[in-house]
Amino acid sequence: MIIKDIEVTSIIIIVAIVISALFIINLIDKKHKLKAETKRKAFHMSMGVSMLLLPYLFKNVISVGALGLLAIIGMLLLKHTKLKEKLGKPLYSVERKSLGEFYFIISIFLIFWLSGQNKILYSIPILILTFADSVAALIGKSYAKKNLAEMNEDAKSIEGSFMFFITAFMIVLVPLLLYTNVGREEVLLISAIIGFNVALIEMISHSGDDNILIPMTTYTFLSTLMTQEVEILRINILVIGIIFVIVTIANKVKVWSKIALAETAVVGYLTTIFYGFYALFAPAMMFLTVMNLPKRSEKEKKLKYDSRIIETNIIIGITICILASITGMKKELFMLYSLVYSMHLVVNSCVRFKYYFNCNEPTALLNGYTKGLILIFLPSILIEYLVFGEVLETGIMLVMVGVLLASGLAILIQRHNKKEEEISVENGYIHMMIVLVGCLFVFLVQNIQVLIR
Repeated sequence: MIIKDIEVTSIIIIVAIVISALFIINLIDKKHKLKAETKRKAFHMSMGVSMLLLPYLFKNVISVGALGLLAIIGMLLLKHTKLKEKLGKPLYSVERKSLGEFYFIISIFLIFWLSGQNKILYSIPILILTFADSVAALIGKSYAKKNLAEMNEDAKSIEGSFMFFITAFMIVLVPLLLYTNVGREEVLLISAIIGFNVALIEMISHSGDDNILIPMTTYTFLSTLMTQEVEILRINILVIGIIFVIVTIANKVKVWSKIALAETAVVGYLTTIFYGFYALFAPAMMFLTVMNLPKRSEKEKKLKYDSRIIETNIIIGITICILASITGMKKELFMLYSLVYSMHLVVNSCVRFKYYFNCNEPTALLNGYTKGLILIFLPSILIEYLVFGEVLETGIMLVMVGVLLASGLAILIQRHNKKEEEISVENGYIHMMIVLVGCLFVFLVQNIQVLIR
């Protein structure tokens, strides 16, 4: 039955367009010797433009899923076979560790599925990903005077980010004015909000993850803001201004890189818009207390956090935040969302107590667990009651408390033979995986009856 639903003709049309684009770019390259980045961006834009046809060619998400599967297989062939030299140069002539092309395919599928044949909700995220990202990259490489990146962060510039904002602003503005009934002031405010935020997201992204972060964030903003009253949108603009001032002041503190500060600003704003002000408590408490209680040791004062390290601490939480906004399951997901930041605080604190304050493992576990439990998890129960009027059942709460303890135990066991825990991206990903496993376990326990049915 599923096979019968696949729209083969539409798939053939899209595949033919994409392969033709590859051939044309390669032919132009043979004659004019294009720069590697130019070839890559040319293919990126041709892919984006062809994807705009999906709502007109496809009627069901199954067919788009089949197209995505074919695309992934095709990408793997282009990357790992002799086709790389013959046909895959536009994609892989730039040597970098990136999964951007796969993120692109995933984001197309997700946006098509979520938009439900709404051409505005589908097209605007794809247009921003296609054109704003390319304009920012080309302007940044050609005219940038100052690189904002520090340490091992991907190169970013004010010039590139500004052009991203302008391009994204116009891409949102024109379709909303021409094809929707949204008021003019509302359209201006929505365009400014989305342009500013996706420009910041592009600034903090790396390794190609902007190919999924930008369209998903744009879609969530559109679906959230298009129904808001103008007064709410004005408040959003005010919040953006406040965040900008705070980040400017915080830039004087040298513990975080400039892009890491931008990332925390994005997290704060997205959390406020997609979940609510009450959801700021968990991430704010984590960031404020993770390097305090106790205060930083002399060795820790020499360390600096880049955006990738910050990302490992927020990516799961912000994902749940977006899911809560899209699905409307804010009440159901709130304690899971708070648990994620509680686990991050426990994991980071256990490491600090053991490696920077020379505590034995039981003491490090007890201290770290106490911080996460008292500073985030228990207050979140009170917040849940005040906001939603009820709390999760006792059994699920006990499971969460157990998972919180297990997260601290897991990081101590994992690092058992390591004499010193450095602040690094690699260790950050280890922390993130521990939190992800705990999060998935709780989610499965919460929904076991539904899954069995």
